[in-house]
Parts: sequence; C-alpha cells; structure tokens
Amino acid sequence: MERKIVLASHGRLAEGLLDTAKMIIGEIAYDVEVYTLEPGKLAEDFSKELKTEILRDPQKEYVILTDLYGASVFTAMYSLVVLENVHLFSGMNLNMLLSVCLEHPGQLDEAAAMKIQADARMGAQYIMESATEEEDF
Repeated sequence: MERKIVLASHGRLAEGLLDTAKMIIGEIAYDVEVYTLEPGKLAEDFSKELKTEILRDPQKEYVILTDLYGASVFTAMYSLVVLENVHLFSGMNLNMLLSVCLEHPGQLDEAAAMKIQADARMGAQYIMESATEEEDF
C-alpha cells in the first residue's frame, strides 16, 4: 500500500520538522505534504481538500501528524479518522516522524500505531545531572 504523510501544524513547525527529518535520513521514501496554519486561514479548509484527495485514492494510506491535541489543526484533521485509510497522531515530534518513516514501512495496524506513540514519548525526557554515575546513551 502506498503511503502519504501529512504534517499539520500551527505556524511553520511542520516545515521545520520535515526539514530536520531530511537532514537526518535524507530523502523520505513517502509522499509528504506540509500544512501550516497561518493567521487568516482555516484548518477546516485544508481538511476538506485532504478528504477529497483521500476519497479519490482509497488504496493509499494517509498518516497525519498534528502538533497539539485538541487544538484547531488537530480538530480539523480528526474529522478524517472515519475514513479507513487514515491514521491520526497528535503531539508530533521528530521521533514520531522518523518512526513512521523508518520503523513501520508496512500498513499501520494498532500495534504499529502504539509503537509509534511510544517512540514519540521516548524523545521527551527530563535529564538531570547525576553526580554518582554517568549514563551511556
């Protein structure tokens, strides 16, 4: 199954995330589209366009990563999860995008989605100085 990744955010976060991912892994094997919500734009307009595209290509898997759970971009994309070939994640970060691109090339199922979520969480760590031991990472 073909895959399209959609990075959707407020402002230019999605653009920066894609740029950083390309810096680390080079060319991405999937079609990637970036949506940036700017003042005066409505995320619902983009989700309507995306829905039309998804309905035209039901054999393609759409993986949508959004920035902030419950915010306007997420809410607009949430309307697409009723479509069987759509997977929606919020709280996007570099670990999440790299996991989607590198670790899960096959069609996503619930186990893969949970692993992507776990990979994303691994990127968020609080690090404090330890005077007694050094940790390898």
